[in-house]
Amino acid sequence: MKHERIAAIDLLGMVDELAELKARIAPLQEREAMIKEALKATGFERIDGSNHTAVIILSERETIDTKALRADLGEACIAPYLSRSVVTTLKVTARKVH
Repeated sequence: MKHERIAAIDLLGMVDELAELKARIAPLQEREAMIKEALKATGFERIDGSNHTAVIILSERETIDTKALRADLGEACIAPYLSRSVVTTLKVTARKVH
């Protein structure tokens, strides 16, 4: 039953549509990043627009260098403190025309 539903879906069309959507979204994401950087650069904590408010929050992020930990302490020592999960990624690229 599951395979029948998958076969009925226009997979070729979905892949091409996804690529088109990503291409259309990319310039908006670039503009979003530029605006965010400009607002952050003002030094203000709060900026009121006509309809929305932007709040700039400074926070600290801490990371752990697992490669260095493995090198210094060994896999057996750090293994109990690690959690792993499977991640599914979808990558869309243009096909090469031959």
